[in-house]
Amino acid sequence: MENEESITIGSIVSVGKYEILYATAPYIDESNGEIENVQTVQYLNNAHVKYNEVHLHYKIDWQENGKSINAINFSMPIDKKHLQDIFVTTPYGLIKKNRTGIGATTLELNSPRNSIVVVPTRALAYGKAASSKIEGESDKYSVLYVGGDITGFIVPEISDYLMDSSIHYKKFIVVADSLPRLLHIIGKEHYKDYFLMIDEIDSYQYDCSYRPNMENVMDYYFQFPISHRCLVSATIGEFSNKDITEEPVINVKFDNTQSRNINLIHTDKVEFRLKKLIEEIATANPDEKILVAYNSVKGCATIINSLDESLKSECAILCSSKNEEITEYYSDIVEDRLPKRITFMTCTYFVGIDITERFHLITAINVSKPYTILSTDKLQQIAGRCRHPEGLLSEAIIYTTKNNNEIPTDLQEQVLKDAEALATFGNLYSKLKNKFPKSYYFTDGLIEKDFIETTAKRYFGSSPVRLIRKNSDGIFVPSYFNIDFVRIQADLLSRLYSTPNNLINALKSEGHTVEVNNYIENEDIPFDIRMQTDEDFQEAAMLQREDLIARLKEEKTIEARERLARNLMTQRCSRQNSLFLEHFIELQKYVPFDLLIEKLGEYDNNVDYNSFYNYVIFWALEDIHPLKVTIQKLFPIKGLFTGPQLTEKFNIIYNGFLRNPSLTSKQAIPLIKNFCTLSERTSMRINGKPVGAYRILNLNPFGLEGEPLSRIPATTSVNRLLRF
Repeated sequence: MENEESITIGSIVSVGKYEILYATAPYIDESNGEIENVQTVQYLNNAHVKYNEVHLHYKIDWQENGKSINAINFSMPIDKKHLQDIFVTTPYGLIKKNRTGIGATTLELNSPRNSIVVVPTRALAYGKAASSKIEGESDKYSVLYVGGDITGFIVPEISDYLMDSSIHYKKFIVVADSLPRLLHIIGKEHYKDYFLMIDEIDSYQYDCSYRPNMENVMDYYFQFPISHRCLVSATIGEFSNKDITEEPVINVKFDNTQSRNINLIHTDKVEFRLKKLIEEIATANPDEKILVAYNSVKGCATIINSLDESLKSECAILCSSKNEEITEYYSDIVEDRLPKRITFMTCTYFVGIDITERFHLITAINVSKPYTILSTDKLQQIAGRCRHPEGLLSEAIIYTTKNNNEIPTDLQEQVLKDAEALATFGNLYSKLKNKFPKSYYFTDGLIEKDFIETTAKRYFGSSPVRLIRKNSDGIFVPSYFNIDFVRIQADLLSRLYSTPNNLINALKSEGHTVEVNNYIENEDIPFDIRMQTDEDFQEAAMLQREDLIARLKEEKTIEARERLARNLMTQRCSRQNSLFLEHFIELQKYVPFDLLIEKLGEYDNNVDYNSFYNYVIFWALEDIHPLKVTIQKLFPIKGLFTGPQLTEKFNIIYNGFLRNPSLTSKQAIPLIKNFCTLSERTSMRINGKPVGAYRILNLNPFGLEGEPLSRIPATTSVNRLLRF
């Protein structure tokens, strides 16, 4: 390519949300030495191309006879591997980079403008920020990390960083959960001064089901000008959010394929076969490292505990920091190297991290645990974590299959319609209640959290996910990433993992060399090891809970405790303890601290907790509340009643008072125990014949002593407060 002066500027193609400026320049065809004029990209969606250095072909995917564009495709020059070799800044739109390790995040962090890069995990954010330390400065970084606390990593306050005149371009790398906090400090009026990149967007589709705050990122994304935002991933599929589908699409193409040699192992017991393969590789290659990708922390720990002591001591698990106190094997990446000879990793580390040494990779997929299943794109992404020039030492994929019904082609549309209907109902409820205050159906308020949680549903074998959420404006909307997750899981279960040959054929069709092995296992990981692992996790969770309780007790007000509990839930709690904190927040305004902590420990699972919750609501009602008066009248202490009599009495409340369908005796007796302590089944005589019966021992089945901290007024309708 000649120098800049020899380039003839063409014209700007500007159609809808796409902008491309091309130039005509002389190009030497090395095969014959002839010079020809070619069109090369100079500017693409607000991003300048290094057109005096790079010959960049492009192709526009037109639709409707040239009236609009589906996508702009460009091929990376064969001698270029990174986007910063091509661009000065990142183009706006939906960037499908189609390959890992091409430096999209690095390009934006090095670009001459203010930037906010949102990443899905703390590990990824920390790694990028830590590598930006300014030479000769103590704890000063050109890129500011925004996220949960990291031991030993000290960063300035956001406001101090913004005021630091020595850092010309402000660069933030922020964990998804912390983006609202950062944007609140920056201020909406300054969004135009920043370029917002959301990296690894596909991981949001996979992880949003258990990290619901991740989708809030999209609320803020669309508040930035279109030319100041982009979504990036190497493995982008379909999106149910139509706003995302309307973003301009840029496909980055590579002429050279990334073919891999894969040992594909089909088995009926994933964890046992994984244990055996680890032992085989470790024995045959005593000086080489092994990385195991398996999205189950407890599954990883179970396998480690099944190994010989000599191997067990050489193991570590890379997982969410929320599990740091739950598993003794928790670790971090150390200077882009694996921390132990045998390292396991969960989905937190499937994206974004760079491992600069070679290793044997084993990826495990267990269809009995739907959250472990992976697309071939994800398998490629995991393999791409190895950044060594010579690549992986070896790669194996261990998987199970299960016959699954074929999913309907319009599954995503079906789920989306369900979500839209639920969101519409949620948004209309309060309006209809105000408009029709006497209506039977709108007497009570809508409990938002309960409403969202009860929209969770399974589709064709997928994990249950919540179909709606509340956006940053307080409006119920479909949870688009969860809907995407349903489609992804159901599709993979019905297509890729329904028969052993499906995955084999899919990998071969992508150009990979596949060696196939099949095992029907005659052994399994011993039951006592699984039980011991469960006990270890429970003990660690209890130790973590004791620490949480101690920290909560230091706070003196209900408001302060709620703030701390919510902060702990997002930063460092296991799922079990996050649920404990949710329960604590719900009931702390009624039950004294020490008593509540004691009772929450007794009623930990959701079924028992909901019964306890119902009683706390009943206990906290003012004594003249109609529900409390009615229950005390219908169920007198020492009263003796048959099962049908108790059911008839409870249906007066359940059907008449709470306006729910009538219950059978089998349904009613467990609910009566939410409010009354019943004796063991005894008998009474009716017309001279013995009949089974129960005596009401008291109206305090959960042993709450003293008075509630606050009372629920007698005028409050409890239909939506109680959980049946």
